[in-house]
Amino acid sequence: MSFGSKHMWYSIGGAVVVALLAWVIISASTGVAPWALNTDQQATSTDTTKTGGGTTTGAGKYPAGWPADAPALQSGAKITYSGAMDPKTDVVGPTLVYTGSGTVATAVKFFTSQFTAKGWTFRGQGNVQGSVQLAATKDTRRVTVTILETRPGVLNVTMGISKQ
Repeated sequence: MSFGSKHMWYSIGGAVVVALLAWVIISASTGVAPWALNTDQQATSTDTTKTGGGTTTGAGKYPAGWPADAPALQSGAKITYSGAMDPKTDVVGPTLVYTGSGTVATAVKFFTSQFTAKGWTFRGQGNVQGSVQLAATKDTRRVTVTILETRPGVLNVTMGISKQ
């Protein structure tokens, strides 16, 4: 595995960890404990790569169960990971990671407008170690978006949708 490839996977892994940390922090501030989730209803995937902790659909594809009313991806986004649940935390719900161009500020503006356009209620923004986390709710669902600028003009975005 080349240095660039390892660096990319470390960046993706770091972004996922930061996103999950933000989700726990935001959940605590809204009164929804992460351990109170109903894990009896698990999303499944139709394209198949089995991993130790779940099923992934692979790069370039949306995960099974991705809702039509989810915030859109930024123009030029390249999906690098998608799955039915996080293999490290077992948080259930469709999740994807993508890379794209832009700045954190433009991505925050894009997603807050997407929340409104798609009928989601914006719940808050947090900043952890250089990344920005956004949370919104709709009906019984929560969307968490983590935006990390991995180098100038290059973004790594993690978006997950789960039950509240």
